[in-house]
Formats: sequence, structure tokens, C-alpha cells
Amino acid sequence: MTKAGLKTLVILFAVISVLLFCSFAFANRITKWFGFDKENALTEWEEKIFKGRVLYSVKIESINGYLTAYSKNAASGILYRLRFNPKDQPFASWKWKVIKFPDKKEGVYSKSSWIEKDDYAARFYVIFPSLIFTNIKTLEYVWDRNLPEGAIITSPYFKNIKIIVAESGEKNLGNWVYEKRNIYEDFKKAFGRKPREVGAIAIMTDTDNTLSTAEANYDEIKVGYKNEKE
Repeated sequence: MTKAGLKTLVILFAVISVLLFCSFAFANRITKWFGFDKENALTEWEEKIFKGRVLYSVKIESINGYLTAYSKNAASGILYRLRFNPKDQPFASWKWKVIKFPDKKEGVYSKSSWIEKDDYAARFYVIFPSLIFTNIKTLEYVWDRNLPEGAIITSPYFKNIKIIVAESGEKNLGNWVYEKRNIYEDFKKAFGRKPREVGAIAIMTDTDNTLSTAEANYDEIKVGYKNEKE
């Protein structure tokens, strides 16, 4: 990504965070579940474009549906505003399926090549907004072909975005994989402190750095619940 593109991304994250912080008074502290089983299921989601447009659409099969994401040389995401306290409601879960990974070379990321390889077939974000830009925090769960599962890495774009490799490799390529995370504990592990309230979640499939294509599906997103057995 160019310096201009990077600057745009950072500014956009700042604007999003302020908007989320200001909308706290209007958000409900409730558990949210997204099944994508209706054609208008994306109505309340907001599109955020960084470079090009990723095609997000709902596909209905019989009475059930899911979200599809197809990226060609692009980076854009969809965001949903909500509010909950991760100390009281620490769990988030979702299903995702990778159809095609971005074309990235295998091996360890070097400092000089990191940004060029910062494309993922599937990302799930949990955003902790603040009026002060430097206090914005984000957990970014990814499914990567090469990075080891469980790794926690700082984003090359912003030090307060922590990338957590929730799924790794091709063994489940083309299959649905269920993820369940304790975001309260993940935040403490990633940042070394307790989190504030959550202000939004987001999804992104992107290939703008590798100039390739990727495809993934998402379904059964549930956030802001406290029963570990749910």
C-alpha cells in the first residue's frame, strides 16, 4: 500500500472510532446474532472502503443463508455498530469458510515485506473506540495460510491493532470452521491491560497488497454473550 493509502486508512480508522464513540448513547448492550438468512441482512452494516471494493453479498440456500466475500485487488470491509462490556459479556463466535487464499509467498515476514503480505482471506474485527485516536484498540482475528495458529502480531499499519491468528493452513480449505473467542482475555493477552467497551465489529476479505483474488464465507456471528457453554 502506498503512503497515501496508508494515511487514508489511518484517518478512516480515526473517523470510524469517533463516530462509534459518539453513538454509544444510542447503542444497546445486548447480545447480537447474525445469521444472514435474509436477502436484506446487510442493510444495517456499513461499508468502509480502503482501496477498491470487495463484493459482499448474502447467498440464500433453501431457508438458510450466509455472507460471501470476493476480493480482486481490493480492500473494503463491512462494519456493524453495537455496544457491550466485554468483562460481563466476553464471548464472540462465528463460522467462516475460506474458498481461496490471497497469493502470498510462504515463509517468515520480514520488516520490509510485511505490508506487502498483509492480505487475508478472512478477517473478523472487534473494535474498542475512543475519542482520542491513540487510544483506539482493535482485535483482528484472521485465517492465514502460513502464520501459526495462536500467534499475536502487531499490525504494520497501527500499533493498536493486534492480529490474532485464529485459524491457519489449508487443511480446512473449503470447509466451515467454527470459532469462539473470549475477547476479554484475548485483549488482556494482546495489550497487557483490561479493555473498555466494544463499539463495533467488522468483517474484511482483502487482496490489495498482493494484487490477487481471495474468497471467503461468513455465518452465525454472535457477540456479547457471557455463558461459556452457549
